[in-house]
Amino acid sequence: MTDTEKYLLDRAQISDAVTAFAIALDTRDWDLFRSLLAEEVDIEYPDSVGVATFTADELVATATGFFGRLDATQHVSANHLIVIDGDTATCTSTLHAQHYLASQGENPVQRQIGYYVNHFERRDRWRIVRSEQRVAWQDGNPAVFQTAAGAFD
Repeated sequence: MTDTEKYLLDRAQISDAVTAFAIALDTRDWDLFRSLLAEEVDIEYPDSVGVATFTADELVATATGFFGRLDATQHVSANHLIVIDGDTATCTSTLHAQHYLASQGENPVQRQIGYYVNHFERRDRWRIVRSEQRVAWQDGNPAVFQTAAGAFD
């Protein structure tokens, strides 16, 4: 395999992992979600879980609690800007997250727009070792998100 082919394969695998991250959250596929993570993951999500280091299993439990309080979500991850340096990589991607909670009546949706910055290491495959969420703006009903974040109380 040429260097160019290896680079393109790495980019495709990283982009697939970032896409799978979003789909796993929305489909509540916790096995898929777990498969994307290193054994320990640094998280910087100031609007929800804060800044902490989680084991992969703790992060799955955290996500299960948070998303289990919502009826549905949609995470759109686009515009993958990938930088690879040997066995490490960073993927910055746009974030468009919608959170839906039917019990909120006429205003059941809360949206967040911004960026994810996911840091990867090549192990048995590319795995997320750090994930940052940078929310630029939000709209909709903040009570929807607050209900989900109540899982952390």
